[in-house]
Amino acid sequence: MAKAVDDGRVYLSLEEVHEELLKLLLLFDDFCKVHGLRYSLDSGTLLGAVRHKGFIPWDDDLDVSMPRPDYERLLSLDGELPEGLHLVNALNSVFAFGFCKLCTDKIRAQEPSYEGRMDEMLWIDIFPVDGISPDLDEALKTWKAVHRTTRRNVWATVNHQAERGLRRVLKTACGALLRLGDPRGEMLHAIADAVSNPGYERAGRVCCLVGGESGLWTLPKDGYEATVEMEFEGHLLPCMCCWDEFLNELYGDYMQLPPEEERRTHCIKAWRV
Repeated sequence: MAKAVDDGRVYLSLEEVHEELLKLLLLFDDFCKVHGLRYSLDSGTLLGAVRHKGFIPWDDDLDVSMPRPDYERLLSLDGELPEGLHLVNALNSVFAFGFCKLCTDKIRAQEPSYEGRMDEMLWIDIFPVDGISPDLDEALKTWKAVHRTTRRNVWATVNHQAERGLRRVLKTACGALLRLGDPRGEMLHAIADAVSNPGYERAGRVCCLVGGESGLWTLPKDGYEATVEMEFEGHLLPCMCCWDEFLNELYGDYMQLPPEEERRTHCIKAWRV
């Protein structure tokens, strides 16, 4: 159950966060069906569907991905989203990454890294999937260019209070220096270059170039685009049919539960507004 704390807010329990995230996911699913948008459960959410038939018990977010053409259409339809929902990205906020979040206006959900930088609302992460060169060296070069500029923008954007000791001092100082330039512009330029070469439609393999620290993985485009329905908290939702290959790439022996000390969350604080 939600509980009150010293600051007067009533924070949602993890179970209540799951309930609200599921509502948001089902609204997103309905919207995609109405507008013919393709998507797949992704990352830890896909793993949760396979291993737990729902949320990973300690997880506090939801991840989906979309082919780049569908992702761009979604951005263009922001104004047609159901009332109370909106998209947040690096173009309309200080969000530091090259993907977007579908947010609800009803629930604040603050991460420590954006405290004092951006008032966050409960969200679903939506990752664009792009075409990638079949040449591994070329693909790695492309991924590194996006990853390098994204990391610089993150360092310049978020606060570093969660870091300890010397790491916090160094990241804070580096972030201040990076802000003297245009780290967001550099990131967006690198993403635009990567998206256009070879382009989603011309590619035979795809990957997520903007997904953070998970490293480079590639999948056959036909395997990613073809979806199967999997159970997630009692609902059937689309998942890439190459889910086993994908989860092996990301997590290795993905059916094995990680040690308790590796069961990480976003450490969000969520409350109703």
